[in-house]
Amino acid sequence: MKSLLCLTTLPFVVIGTLTGCSLSAADPDSLEDESADEQAVSNPEAYTFFEVTKDLRKCAFPGCGGWFITTLNSGTTRCHNGQYAASCYTPVLDWSTSGLGEAPQRVLLTAAQEGAISDGVTAILRGRFARSNTTPRPQLGRFVIGEAWTAENAAISDGGFVRVRDNGVRCFAPPCPSLTEMWLNNDAVTQIYGMDYSAADLSDYQLSECGQALQTSDGMLTAGYRYTWVENGQVAIGRTATAVFMRLTNE
Repeated sequence: MKSLLCLTTLPFVVIGTLTGCSLSAADPDSLEDESADEQAVSNPEAYTFFEVTKDLRKCAFPGCGGWFITTLNSGTTRCHNGQYAASCYTPVLDWSTSGLGEAPQRVLLTAAQEGAISDGVTAILRGRFARSNTTPRPQLGRFVIGEAWTAENAAISDGGFVRVRDNGVRCFAPPCPSLTEMWLNNDAVTQIYGMDYSAADLSDYQLSECGQALQTSDGMLTAGYRYTWVENGQVAIGRTATAVFMRLTNE
């Protein structure tokens, strides 16, 4: 499925060539550029999301060999000691409250290893920093994991990170704002009209998984940019996906 459909009631759109719509180029998509249709709300579902990568430095553990944790959509990260940095080092990933078994843990750790030697984000954790008494240097802290997400595709992530899910809205005629988009680590929430997965280079099976994920309460995490098109005289907002991330489970 590679042709563009102007969205009717479908929860997602794959873009190839455009018929019957007017599509604009993708914007730089900074948060400030997206204020026109956003609602400033207190939205805890959108917070505490971090990129995680393996620390490949060569020195004695626990000073090296742990993980780097970086707040998504932000230039700084608040570490366990209250200090701010571009990324925070932790020697311990604490899975005790995640509910995840060994198999999904291995998937996340493999993705974090790949992320350390490649461009883009491959592994995302939702959680918090905390003090630690489980290493010889407890002052280095730990990261307590609530959720783990990994990239569904091999394409390099680019753009802002959002959570997207179907909001149940259905319309008699397109375009229809059937998706809710939440910026990660921010209160910005926008109703959007479609998804363009072209840049993510997904297989048909992966596209099907994306459609299924949008119907769940977790939704799907994506990196990408805004685009607009005009249909039936109405300007509609869409989201390109350069990368998509699925939440890991024990199933």
